[in-house]
Amino acid sequence: MASDWNALRSEYNGQVLSWEQKDDMQKLLTMIQVETVDALNAALEYSYLLDFVDNHLSFLNKSPLFWSEAMKSMRFTTVMRAARLFDESRDALSLKKVFNKLEQSAYRNAVAIELQTCKKQYDTYHDCIEEIRTLRDKQFAHNDEKEFQFWKHPREKDLEFEGEFWWKLEEMLRWARDTILMLRTLIGDGFPVNNEIRNDLSGLLPVKES
Repeated sequence: MASDWNALRSEYNGQVLSWEQKDDMQKLLTMIQVETVDALNAALEYSYLLDFVDNHLSFLNKSPLFWSEAMKSMRFTTVMRAARLFDESRDALSLKKVFNKLEQSAYRNAVAIELQTCKKQYDTYHDCIEEIRTLRDKQFAHNDEKEFQFWKHPREKDLEFEGEFWWKLEEMLRWARDTILMLRTLIGDGFPVNNEIRNDLSGLLPVKES
């Protein structure tokens, strides 16, 4: 797996580039990092909410409709952002296309070994990526006829969003984040630190009087 580049921040002595100083490849990696962090943050927000539900169900039941809609919204955002990041269609600007562009760029020799490792790691997430695409195509982005007429079209598999798939998705997004941070650093783009959003849902709870 990619190293945690955030932990190496204190050891980094390279140049920090402004947007105007970046070349096209550096700008492209910066943009895909934003996409990656947005997808990871969406996943973390949903994860934090699931934990909040488990521990404070009585509080959520004071406004169940609101929290139900909030959970559906977070699921939708997570799937759509992750699907965009791992889209392999020809016109999509996705993680895999950025790998290919980097391999053909002036930086190809500087990142050759690491990039091959990245591509192999990407392939290990094949099943999770396919699950994301299926969720997007059959439930989130389109009204798939077979999903709406399930009595006529038995499913090949149930579409599962929770459980093992969920944790694999979060792991994959962290890998994508760390990979882009690593590649940016290797091509001289300064140290692109990223701090994960923290779980602040406990702040919603009423303060207990002493």
